[in-house]
Amino acid sequence: MQKTLWTLIIGLFLSTAAVAAQDVASLEKLRAAAEQGDAAAQLEMGILYEYGFNFPTNKVPALAWYMLAADQGNVLAAKRRDLVKARMTPEEIEQARKLAAKYSAEKAAEPPVSQETPPTKTTE
Repeated sequence: MQKTLWTLIIGLFLSTAAVAAQDVASLEKLRAAAEQGDAAAQLEMGILYEYGFNFPTNKVPALAWYMLAADQGNVLAAKRRDLVKARMTPEEIEQARKLAAKYSAEKAAEPPVSQETPPTKTTE
C-alpha cells in the first residue's frame, strides 16, 4: 500500500513539473511575441501582470503592455489601460509610460529578421 502511495505521489509531482515547464515555454513565446510588437500578445501580457497569472501582480508593467497594445488600436487593451490607470498614482503611471518606451526602444533596436534562407555551402 505504501509503495502505491509513493508511486502516486511521485507521478503527480512529475506531471506537475511537466505542466509547469510547458507553461514556462508558452510564457516565453508569448513574451517574445509581445516584445516583437504583437498587439494581441501585448494585451495578454498586460492581463497576466494585472491579475498575477504566473507573474507577480503588478500594475506598472500591466499598464505598460496595455499602452503598447492600445497604441496599435487594440480596443480591449485601451479599455483595460483606462481601468488600470484609474487605480494608479501619477508616479506609477509615469513608471509605466517609461517602461512602455523602454519596450518600444528595445524592439526598435533589434535587427530586422531576414525572411531569406541563407545560401548553403556546396562542396565540389
